[in-house]
Amino acid sequence: MLKALIADDHALIRSGLREMLEACAPGMPVLEVENLPQVVDCLSRDPEIGLVLLDLVIPGARGLEGLDLLRQHFPAVAVVVVSADETPALIRRALAAGAAGYLPKSTRTEVMAGALRLVLAGGVYVPPSIIDGEEEPAPERPALDPKTLGLTDRQGEIFVLLGEGLSNRAIGARLGLAEQTVKNQVSQTLRRLGVASRIEAAVLARRYRQV
Repeated sequence: MLKALIADDHALIRSGLREMLEACAPGMPVLEVENLPQVVDCLSRDPEIGLVLLDLVIPGARGLEGLDLLRQHFPAVAVVVVSADETPALIRRALAAGAAGYLPKSTRTEVMAGALRLVLAGGVYVPPSIIDGEEEPAPERPALDPKTLGLTDRQGEIFVLLGEGLSNRAIGARLGLAEQTVKNQVSQTLRRLGVASRIEAAVLARRYRQV
């Protein structure tokens, strides 16, 4: 049976992608790794892996180096880039280099699921912004001000740590809070941000720079 491999150094992102893959292709085995050498090792040892979801920013890779390496040594494997970088020029370069798709991490859940189904069916997913839009300079990331987002200072701290992919337990250890307190604060933060999941909050958090 075809297997999928998720390559991302954030456990939260891997968890969200795993859930999505399992929903798109029930029963398909899904493996997880944190860096590029582990990707190469898995692909070398397991010929049943036919799909890789690759974050461009993982240990052992810079820019499109990871994608280029996988396309060179494992040409039969479909590689879908999943990245927070939405620069049109980078997306075009990734597709030109042989990526089976490019999924910005800000992509809505239902759109991402549809894109993965397309790739699993042998297609190539191209973000609509590349098809319909003109390339524009990337705007400067705004500074994070919790109050403008309707968050308390504490929720702002938790929001930032969600962006780092930390679990409730890790956030509690960082802020000196009980895990249940963090859980409650995370739920309130998601509601105030108007997002449905931790992964959406994490992607949103990475759009802001720290002051």
